[in-house]
Amino acid sequence: MGRATVEISPGMRIITNRGVAIVVELDRHGVHLKGSTGDTYFTAYTELDAREISDAGVHVLHSSLLPWFVQLPADVQATALFRQQCVMECRSGFREGLAELAQPGEPFWPFGETYGVSITKRYEHMSRLVSFERTVDRTIMQRVYDGEIQKPSITGRAMMTWDKNWLTLGLGGLVDGRSIRDKQGFDALDANFRRIAEEHFRQFDGRRSAISRNEIERRIRLQMKQEGLVIENLPERLMEEYLSHHWRAIGRTTKQQKSRSLRKISGHESYPAQHSTQCCTDICRGDNLIWDPIQDRPVSVEIGSMMSTPSRVVTAMRLFPRSANGVDVGLLLYDTMRHQSMLVEKGPDGPTIDDWRWIGVPQSLDFNGNPVRTGRRGVTKPDLEIWGEHQIPGVTPTSVRSDHGSIYVGKHFRSLLDQFGITLQLSRGKKPSDNPHIERLHETYQRFYQQSEAFKGRGIYERGSWVGVVADEPMCTAEKYLTDMQRFLTLDYSRQPHDGLHLPGEPGRRVTPLEHWDALFAITGRVTIPVHPDLIYQFLPIIWLAPGHAGVEFKNLSYDDEVLEDFRQVRKGTFRAQDSAIPFHHDPRDMTRIWFRHPDTDRIHEIGWRGRHLIDAPQVDVLVDGVNERIRERGGNRALKKRTIMLQIIDELGDISTPKGKDESRAQLSAAYIRWGQAQRDHAEVAEAHRALDLAQQGNVLRFPAPAAADTGRDATASEPAQESDEEPWPDYREMV
Repeated sequence: MGRATVEISPGMRIITNRGVAIVVELDRHGVHLKGSTGDTYFTAYTELDAREISDAGVHVLHSSLLPWFVQLPADVQATALFRQQCVMECRSGFREGLAELAQPGEPFWPFGETYGVSITKRYEHMSRLVSFERTVDRTIMQRVYDGEIQKPSITGRAMMTWDKNWLTLGLGGLVDGRSIRDKQGFDALDANFRRIAEEHFRQFDGRRSAISRNEIERRIRLQMKQEGLVIENLPERLMEEYLSHHWRAIGRTTKQQKSRSLRKISGHESYPAQHSTQCCTDICRGDNLIWDPIQDRPVSVEIGSMMSTPSRVVTAMRLFPRSANGVDVGLLLYDTMRHQSMLVEKGPDGPTIDDWRWIGVPQSLDFNGNPVRTGRRGVTKPDLEIWGEHQIPGVTPTSVRSDHGSIYVGKHFRSLLDQFGITLQLSRGKKPSDNPHIERLHETYQRFYQQSEAFKGRGIYERGSWVGVVADEPMCTAEKYLTDMQRFLTLDYSRQPHDGLHLPGEPGRRVTPLEHWDALFAITGRVTIPVHPDLIYQFLPIIWLAPGHAGVEFKNLSYDDEVLEDFRQVRKGTFRAQDSAIPFHHDPRDMTRIWFRHPDTDRIHEIGWRGRHLIDAPQVDVLVDGVNERIRERGGNRALKKRTIMLQIIDELGDISTPKGKDESRAQLSAAYIRWGQAQRDHAEVAEAHRALDLAQQGNVLRFPAPAAADTGRDATASEPAQESDEEPWPDYREMV
């Protein structure tokens, strides 16, 4: 009930605790009122208050009704005012208690003192009138049919009680005490009953299937019988209210029950992340189906994300077919440590949008073109045009928060964190509330899922019948799905105000994730961003191989390049103490090449598979492992001559690349094919970065040409033109900016 402003004039009604009064005269400091008893008294303006208390509109209340009356429920107020009207009409003959406010026909017989009827007879007659009116009131009669009230009539004795209460307490004596008194507490129930009930309700924490309230009651009564408990006095209504209360509290679904149990152990304070280098990561299932050309059917994919916790900036996002592995999450960290951008331009045939591209060394870390300031300066960018360059910040994390997934606690990911001095902060087991920001990001992804093709809903209960039927519901490929999601993060999420971001001293400001990043950067200072184009190889597994006259051999595949000439016969202990092996970087997504870092020049060189020109099929680890298994099944290398090994592998690859086996093999091959495509894009980007740095070395200007097509048959460091020698030291690219 809100306050209102009204103009007080003579004749206006004022509701008081003693009935209705009318304004007789206005004074400088107050008003003169005439009450239901006929006497006139003065009331100051400060004792009046404008309130909306009924359907009649705004009335003026006397201070005697504040604050207790206005805090009552609307139906309780209406009942009290109705009873007051009955008392006023029986005593004075007028429903409002004053002749000045008489309604047409008042006073009616036998109400008032003019007819000479006793007060008892008046209330008996009023009882019959009110009872008749209630019998034709559908609302009241429905309550009678539902069993809420026994009968619609009101006795004259009850009305005499109203009269007595009004004379002693005024309007407050007419308030139905049953409607405002405190409900009976659950402590009135037997302690053994409450103990058994709490034991049963405590079991539902998301691990057990949800059941109905009636089933819970049955189990409670069964246990009471088994324990020999006979409770004579168990209020049925209070017991049902008790069970319903706890049943609603635990939640009606297993998801709600799990959330309730997690709230009991969650922290009461937010994670104190204050620096943009404090990151978090997680993987979720995408709610869209992707068309798989290998299996010729729709499949699901996973979305891996890494986020700067205090700023909520999504620094990295990748698509993973089937289940992610240690190399996949390592590449997430790789993307986080790169400064990237997306260019949106106007064109004659419509807008053109680039993919996320590594852009080298940033000139500044202000990604909105204006510094974020507090005080009188605004914190939002005035120009919200979508055209232009949209930059994605890069940062070397100081800490990464994740769950206990094997991909995070595995050897590969842990070694990467140790290499860069990053602390791994693990959440408690099965406690997603320990990493709430990245979990909430998964909910934000729904904005993208629902506007993308083949949306399948969050669960089977939301899935439409057309989902997965290509003829009726279109689908996109994994590459297009990844591109669309990158556009969503860049053009939608990063530019949208975030409800969880606030600037101190500016509670009403709407801040985007990138704006909050800028604000933190102004406070915390410089962040470290690795910008070497060969950075990706630090995130790939290392294999130790011993070069011979024919190169090196890995999984029955021979790799060779002229850069290995000086390392074919290295002395034992040159690279590691136990043998003459040297380290190579290996990408499981692409087996056609491995990489070698020259110890003198620190330059990465691509070492190609000797037979990659003989086959036109994605060479991935799943294929190679499958080939080797086929070879072992027919007797291994002993059944073949050594010189025919390569031809045998090529023959098997050509066979196995056309999947005809089990569904599991087809699914593995499909996932490997998607990863192979991602690998081609990653390594093509490295080659592009090298060409840009070669040009920068020539002109001392860092410019990036158009993306080059992936060429798996060339050196990752090749450039056009190539004027640089391997013996020359690698330039200091940081000085070129």
